[in-house]
Amino acid sequence: MTKHLTKILASIGSAVNGMAQGSSIGKFLIGVGSAIVGFFSPIVYLLLICFITTIIDMIYGIKVAIKKNKKIESGKTWSGTLTKIKAELVLIGIAHGLEWAVLDQYGVFVLTGGITFIITLTELWSILENLNTLDPKGPWRALGKFLKKKGEDYTGIEIDLDNEHNNDTDVAKEPLESSR
Repeated sequence: MTKHLTKILASIGSAVNGMAQGSSIGKFLIGVGSAIVGFFSPIVYLLLICFITTIIDMIYGIKVAIKKNKKIESGKTWSGTLTKIKAELVLIGIAHGLEWAVLDQYGVFVLTGGITFIITLTELWSILENLNTLDPKGPWRALGKFLKKKGEDYTGIEIDLDNEHNNDTDVAKEPLESSR
């Protein structure tokens, strides 16, 4: 067994040395890349679910903007979406790191799954709002009301959907005064 393991490790070392062309920096970068892939590979499907729902939300958001004759700036649209995806990656990565390092969990993704679930539901809610804007007579409003009721029943928290503020940029009506 030890002889076979030694042979396998020597083979891997030879392959890494060949890819890095003997460079210490190349070997280091290959090692770091392998560690990153190893860390994220168990949760790649969770990340994909979040990223795909975020992109679908962006697509429907563009359709709503077109319907409302609003100016669409592709740079801002992609920038906002990529910012959301980066934040999702960080949040899910931190949750996975906590499970791995603190909770010593390798296959049970309680925190990672919970964060993914919350992010995906938020994106799904936004998609439903966009669909309702595009087709007010569609089943989207009923589905939204059903989800609202179930969410309130499950959490015990009243969900205010009548708030006209859809995002963080238009919540403050007046600039905040300095605390000096």
